[in-house]
Amino acid sequence: MLFRLQPEGRELLSAQVDGESPLRGLGMLAVFSGHLDAGNIARQVNDTLLERLDHQLLASFDADQLVDYRSRRPHITFDGQRFTDYRAPELQLHLVNDVLGKPFLLLSGQEPDYQWERFVSSVLFLVEELDVRLVTMLDAMPLPVPHTRPLGVTAHGSREELVAGLSTWSPQARMLSGVGQLLELRLEEASYDTSGYTIHVPHYLADATYPQAAVSALEYAGAALERMLPTDELREKGREIDLELDRQTESSGEIRAMVTGLEQNFDQHATQSGEVRSLLLNRDAQVPDAESLGAAVEEYLSSQPRHAQEHVQPRSIMPSRSQDHLNLDDTGSREEDADATDGTRPDSPSED
Repeated sequence: MLFRLQPEGRELLSAQVDGESPLRGLGMLAVFSGHLDAGNIARQVNDTLLERLDHQLLASFDADQLVDYRSRRPHITFDGQRFTDYRAPELQLHLVNDVLGKPFLLLSGQEPDYQWERFVSSVLFLVEELDVRLVTMLDAMPLPVPHTRPLGVTAHGSREELVAGLSTWSPQARMLSGVGQLLELRLEEASYDTSGYTIHVPHYLADATYPQAAVSALEYAGAALERMLPTDELREKGREIDLELDRQTESSGEIRAMVTGLEQNFDQHATQSGEVRSLLLNRDAQVPDAESLGAAVEEYLSSQPRHAQEHVQPRSIMPSRSQDHLNLDDTGSREEDADATDGTRPDSPSED
């Protein structure tokens, strides 16, 4: 077996409420670090949900069978005399309650290096056993788009009403696959409902931790799964990063020229593409502006005891060695994936 049910998972599976297990019939959110992980979206989504929401571990997958330790070496601490705090790779299934106490399933962790078909078969077994009603996938890809414009998305999946008309860029292409794409394919072949949202991250921020991408991803996931997911802290961090990006853009003529060129291309494409519908509203409903929507969500979340505002440490954002690349120096926030760069660049040799 590639996974092991935790005692809590066995108890919940066997528990009956009005003749049914409380685990059955839920939606599942799946997000994997590694491939198509621009902006460090997977870790941000995973950490936000597990740090801000009540959750229980249901099942753990066997990392020794799935992960190539030499290509993505785990971290360990040396205190000057002894080794401590070994961080083993994790791939887990949690039961999570949203901010209103409504449950959903979260499958998250490092993308497997080995045994993809066996892993996918194990996930399909859990989906069938738990009678999962919808599996929603999240990831992000780097594109030549500016940080000064709304983040785009490529929507995909079998649930037409959850993906139709949402994509701001929807190419037909042969591409390198990740386990998330294989999982979505196998789910659809087995006639399970799926929806997926690939967030478009500015290419010069692909290797950084970019909170705006995680906010966008959580909004799409929450709408698809009909769950209220926390984004207030990510929004606050995103505002700080936006200010620093603006400062750096103004201080560098080369960066300013690059961003201006991306803005012109983006605006031209947006004008030609026409209007894209919102997953949050009916087709004839009026879309509120981003500030109004963000303020309303934050006002609600801040009124909840679990989501009181916490002090946010400022981030350092510095130009990289490349003239056209801005990089967030997010010290300590990517330590588990520091050696894994295959998810943010399409030409990564580790994906061949």
